[in-house]
Amino acid sequence: MEPMGTITQYFPFIDEETKEILENIMTESSDYYDFVHKLGELVLKDDPPTMVVYFAIHHCILALEYPLIDMIREKYGEEHLILCPNLFITSAFQGTYEDVKKVHELADAVLATEPEDWIALEMNFMKFEADMINYPTTIYKESTMDRIHELIDSNPDFGFYEIILNDYQSHRALTDGDTEERFLCTERGIQIAEKYDDRLRMAHLLIWKANIIMNQDMKQSRELLEEAYRIVDSSLGLPAFYADILYNLSMLDAIRGEYDIAIKRGLQAVNLRERSGLETGNASYFLALYYNIIGDAESGLEWGCMAETQLQSRPYLINRAVLNQIWSLILLKRITEAQALIDTIQESIMKSGDEKQLAWLHYVTGALELEQGEFPQALGSIEQALRIIEKQGSAYLMELFFLHQLARAEVYSSHPGEEVSPSLAILEDKALSENLPGILGQVLLLKADIALQNNDEVLLREIIPQIRSLSEKENLQFLKPQFDALMRKL
Repeated sequence: MEPMGTITQYFPFIDEETKEILENIMTESSDYYDFVHKLGELVLKDDPPTMVVYFAIHHCILALEYPLIDMIREKYGEEHLILCPNLFITSAFQGTYEDVKKVHELADAVLATEPEDWIALEMNFMKFEADMINYPTTIYKESTMDRIHELIDSNPDFGFYEIILNDYQSHRALTDGDTEERFLCTERGIQIAEKYDDRLRMAHLLIWKANIIMNQDMKQSRELLEEAYRIVDSSLGLPAFYADILYNLSMLDAIRGEYDIAIKRGLQAVNLRERSGLETGNASYFLALYYNIIGDAESGLEWGCMAETQLQSRPYLINRAVLNQIWSLILLKRITEAQALIDTIQESIMKSGDEKQLAWLHYVTGALELEQGEFPQALGSIEQALRIIEKQGSAYLMELFFLHQLARAEVYSSHPGEEVSPSLAILEDKALSENLPGILGQVLLLKADIALQNNDEVLLREIIPQIRSLSEKENLQFLKPQFDALMRKL
């Protein structure tokens, strides 16, 4: 492989022996993934200098190669103080929350030895990252941030650390709900990553930016993911990054209502992450959502339970997995179980301040009310869910979904001859103007149900060929069971 900043940016201030070893392995490697594994194999087989082991752990973390880190931990344990903060931050990532405190203690122990400035920077970033794992439950210390800025400003060779700083600040902005700050930090990070040829963080931040803008500009979001793919494919070869690209592409597919391909990509993302020893919480959560949307509630429930298990390392997200399970149970008409789960999580959601969880709580409450024939209450609950998501402006997939469910509630609670669903008209306009074929298919199915309610054979004869043509042209296989059910009613 050719030299890349992700590796060489440390060369100005590390010792010559460590630099030579890293350079030799880089020259022998086919890509960054191969470099990480060759470096890992070296420290497992031989007894190289401590800083070589340090960089083996460092690059394993960047590549998300946790099984390899576990083997390095098994060999070296806590033999060298300088290795320990990295090892404990890894276990904290994997859900061992008591290790967050150990990261602080061990980083401070390293700092107490008055190390070189670059190591001091590494340790302060370690402390900041540990705080971010539980943010906002754990608030980062301003003194840590001040020291990071002070050290970066002290040496022009430390400029690449601005990439890391902006990446962390972007994640903090996500938790704070500050979409504009999240975007600005990501943009700055991309510019600095390009300057320093940090291809790993460049790909990561391009994926992150694609996720940020997918609600406003699906075309550019897809282009950013394609750009990230080119970097990963040509220089990095990291399975975890391929998985992230697939996961984000699946969300773009779902926004267009192309749930079949969204599920396929989601399953591929889960497979890649499992092979890398990584948790699959987010991908499992969205797979549960997609399966529920297409009416496969058994699969939805299975993936919802999988998401709950996989999100144990991020407990603030577990309620989202449970909310998907509730919806699956409602679709399966297991009402008592659904109500019991709502009762279990309702208080924690109300106290969490998480608007997306609150929106989903209103939705599943509405879905339950709809199932029980409480139509006015159901309409009110689902409309509340929609309004919360619209106000946030950062989850277009959810907005389209809640709008579709509100339209369904309006259609099924109406009487023949009534003006049926203003929400359906809004959804149809979005589907046509924004080229959302799967959403249009859902609209046409609801219009067919209205025609059935009104015994409008003329409208049915018009709609049925449209559904059939759209389904075949766009390969929307998920429409088939609902279309077949419609045809059986004729």
